[in-house]
Amino acid sequence: MAEKTVRWGVLGCAGIAERKVLPGMLHAENAVLQALSSRGSSEKLKRFAEKFHPQKTYESYEALLDDPDVDAVYIPLPNGLHCEWVLRAAEKKKHVLCEKPLGVSVEEVGRMKAACDENGVLLMEAFAYRQSPLTQKAKSIVESGALGTVKYIESCYGYNLENEADVRLSAALYGGATYDVGCYNLNLIRYLAGAEPVRVSAFGKVSEKHAVDTESCIMMEFPNGIRAVSYCSLTIFRSHRYLVIGDKGSLTVPTEFNTEGEGKILLASEGKTEELTVNCPDNYRLEIEQFGRAVLGQEPGLISFGDSLGNAEVIENALKQIQN
Repeated sequence: MAEKTVRWGVLGCAGIAERKVLPGMLHAENAVLQALSSRGSSEKLKRFAEKFHPQKTYESYEALLDDPDVDAVYIPLPNGLHCEWVLRAAEKKKHVLCEKPLGVSVEEVGRMKAACDENGVLLMEAFAYRQSPLTQKAKSIVESGALGTVKYIESCYGYNLENEADVRLSAALYGGATYDVGCYNLNLIRYLAGAEPVRVSAFGKVSEKHAVDTESCIMMEFPNGIRAVSYCSLTIFRSHRYLVIGDKGSLTVPTEFNTEGEGKILLASEGKTEELTVNCPDNYRLEIEQFGRAVLGQEPGLISFGDSLGNAEVIENALKQIQN
């Protein structure tokens, strides 16, 4: 590995990789796209190669992991495949940036971390929105006391998924609304609350056809007295907003989690409302650069194992309630 460069491999030609992560990787200051891989779709691999120009391509994930010139891998595979390929990447001594949710159970998340520790490689869950200046500004406002004592946090995220064959509707691959978009709400709420919930109560709707949750409403109580609600859905008009209410003011962010460009924060207090504008670079470029710095030993990964484990615990608890 060059002193200031991480050579990346990507397992799979997923939509999130094409639309977001690979463009961010190509613009990252400390990254080189070393290899792309696909299995079962040579045409798709060829299209990706023509678009992103990796140094090498492989028609199997195993072959990419065997490449000694790959330092780190990005895993954008369906949820149910995350654990298997994180374990395989760790065995090959590759650092791993894995799409959210990191695992589909607390047990999986623990196993993945143990494998990476045993092999001396880093593991981080890919919540790119946490890199955003917008998210960090909201957190700093909450921590500053400008809202007074925080009482309530709410986050809503959803859209209308019309493609019946979409992998997000596959029970075998652990699709569903909570794994897909609810995980953002839960990660954000826990981040802003600065604690783990002591009580989780959830209800939702499970599709009879697909056997995955198509919506969930998850209520949480935190040890510092904060109450919170996450609502997510695969059957609503595309919506996203989050809200924090204290005893002296409120904060609203009416912006998609991974907004690039101009993001807004609305601050309300007694007698006035203020609109703050935050310039947001490409979160995915920031994510690749930040994980790269962690790989190079310059700083820790932004999303800690404890953070990922906490999210997995809430999701597992909530889905047990929803699916029973």
